[in-house]
Amino acid sequence: MRYFKSIVMIAASLFILTSCESEDKFLEENPSDFLTTENAYLNKAQFELAIAGMHDQMQEFFNSSDGDVDTWMLGLGTDVCFWPMDDSRIYNDWTLVNEFHWYSGQWYDRQYKIINLANNVIDNAKNEEVKWNSDEEKNAIVAEARFFRAFAYRNLVNIFGGVPLVKESITSAKLDFVRATKEACNQFAKEDLEFASSHLPITASQPGRVVRAAADHLLSEINISLNDYDGAIAAASRVINGTDGNYKLMNARFGSRMNETDKGKDVYWDLFRMGNQNYDTGNTESIWTTQYEFNTPGGVPRYSRTLIERTMWPRHWLFAKAGYNGVAVDSTGRGVSFVRPTDYSNYTIWKNSGNDIRNKEINIKRKFYFADDVPPYSKGDVIPKSFLTAREDTLQYIYPAWAKFGTDKHLDNGRPGFYIRDFYVMRLSETYLLRAEAYLGKGELQKAADDINIVRARAQAPLIGAADVTLDYILDERARELFGEEFRQLTLGRLGLRVQRTQQYGYPPAALSITARNDLFPIPQTVIDRNTEAVIEQNPGY
Repeated sequence: MRYFKSIVMIAASLFILTSCESEDKFLEENPSDFLTTENAYLNKAQFELAIAGMHDQMQEFFNSSDGDVDTWMLGLGTDVCFWPMDDSRIYNDWTLVNEFHWYSGQWYDRQYKIINLANNVIDNAKNEEVKWNSDEEKNAIVAEARFFRAFAYRNLVNIFGGVPLVKESITSAKLDFVRATKEACNQFAKEDLEFASSHLPITASQPGRVVRAAADHLLSEINISLNDYDGAIAAASRVINGTDGNYKLMNARFGSRMNETDKGKDVYWDLFRMGNQNYDTGNTESIWTTQYEFNTPGGVPRYSRTLIERTMWPRHWLFAKAGYNGVAVDSTGRGVSFVRPTDYSNYTIWKNSGNDIRNKEINIKRKFYFADDVPPYSKGDVIPKSFLTAREDTLQYIYPAWAKFGTDKHLDNGRPGFYIRDFYVMRLSETYLLRAEAYLGKGELQKAADDINIVRARAQAPLIGAADVTLDYILDERARELFGEEFRQLTLGRLGLRVQRTQQYGYPPAALSITARNDLFPIPQTVIDRNTEAVIEQNPGY
C-alpha cells in the first residue's frame, strides 16, 4: 500500500490513550499514555507522521471540494478557464474577490498549516534525544520539511505578495505578526531549497515522496522570481542534465494502456491514464506527484473519487436537444461543466499548431455525436456548430473536453466519475519551460528556443526560432502543455500578469471586471483582525 494513502488510519492509531484501574480513576491523566512535546518527536517514524501531514495537505489542494473552491488555483477567471454556469460567480465577477475572501483565506490557512508542521519537524530534529540512525537520515527528514516550507511560501507570495515569515515553531500565543517583503520571503524559500537540494534523496523511497529534483525544479522558479537567472538555469540543469536523476521526457507509448492503438492514442494521452503518473512505474518525466488511491482509507480525502473529470468536462450527456437522456453514449464521462477552458485555451493557442499531438482529437475531444435521431440529423452524426444556438449549448453542454481530465474506462465497475489517478505537481516539461524563461531573462534567446523546442518536439509541433521567444510565448506553451496541471494563478501572480493576461484573453465578464488590485489577492480579514498587537497591512485596493 502506497505511502501516505492511509493517513487517516495512521493518525487514528495515535489518539490519546487513557487507562483506568477503577471507575474513579478514569479521568486521571497518565502522561506516559499520550503524545506530548517531550515524547512526540523521538524517532524517525514520528517525524514521518508529520511529513505525511504535509502530503495530506497536498491531496486537499487538488480534491477537497467540488466546483470552483479549489480549481480557482488552476486559473479560474484568468486567461485559461472560467466558470460557465453563471456570470455573477466569483472570478467571472472579480469585484467579488474581496467579498468572498474565504477562497483565498482557505489557501492562506493551508500554507500555514504546512509551515507549522514543517517548523515542528525542523525544530524537533535538533533534539539530542532523537534516535537517528545517521546524520544523513536526519538531514533527509529536515530537507523534506524545508522543501515543504519553501513550497508553502512560494504559494503564499505569488497570491498575496509578502506575508509573515514564521521561521520556527510557535509554542505560545502570538498576536504581533508583521508582513515581510516578497523578496525576503523568496530569499527564505531559496535557502530552504538549497538545503533540500543538498540533502534530499535522488530517488523516492515511496511514490509521492519529495526528491532532489523537486527541490531544484522549485529552486529554479524561486531564482527567477529573485532575478537570479544563472541560479535558475543551474538548478533546472541539474534536473535536466542528470545530476538529480535520470529524467527524460516520455517519447514513446508507455504504461497501463500502451497497447491500445485505436483512435490515434499517443504518448501524451498515456501521461494521464490511471496508474501512469509515478516515476517508479517508468514515467521518467514525473518529478513529483500527489498520491490518490481507490477504495483506500485516506486515499481520496472527503470523497470516494477524485473530482477533476466531473469539474472540468462538459455535461454533454444531459444535452437532451441532441438526443441524450442522462446516459453518456459516445464517452462515459459525466462532467458537470464547472470549469470551462476559455477560447484562448481551446482555440487561440492552437493556431498554426501543425500536427501537435496535444491538439489531436484523442487529447482534446472536439467532436460530439447525436445520441438519437434529431431530424435532419441521425444518431451518430457529428453535432455541427450550427446546431449550438443557445448560450448553454456551448458554455455547458458542448465544448472541447481535454482528455487529461478524464477517461473512457472507470473504476468501480465502470461507474462514471471514478477516474482516480495521481496528480502531477511537477513534470519535466515544466522544468524545460522554466529554464527557457531564465534564458529569456538573460537575453539568450536561442537557448530559450532550444528548451521550448524540446517540449514541442515531443508534441510533434512546429519548432520555433530565437525571434519567436517572448514571455507571452512561454505562457502560451505552458497553457498547451500544462493546462489543468500548473497553478496558473501562481504563474501569473509570480509574473505580475494576472490582470493583463485576463483582460487580453479571459472570458469577457472576467476581462471586464478584473482591475489592477487583482494582481494580488486580499489578505484574509480574519488574519488581520486576530493580529491585535501589530498591524498586518491589507493589499492595495481592498
